[in-house]
Amino acid sequence: MLEGMTPTVKVYPCRVRTVAESLDGSDLKIYMDAMSNSAAWTNNGLARALTDRGLKISETSIRTHRRGECSCA
Repeated sequence: MLEGMTPTVKVYPCRVRTVAESLDGSDLKIYMDAMSNSAAWTNNGLARALTDRGLKISETSIRTHRRGECSCA
């Protein structure tokens, strides 16, 4: 009955993905373009610009996502 039992791996949400799911249309495109353009947007600069526009996201969340260290990878 208990053969093959393994622990469940917790998948933590990615804040970048969570914010993206709340956007639509042109806002989503602008957001994803900025997220993928690390040459134009530093992690801190992008977090500040998004927070100023009412989207709560930290520099750490953006950095983790851009490095592929989040649950999106």
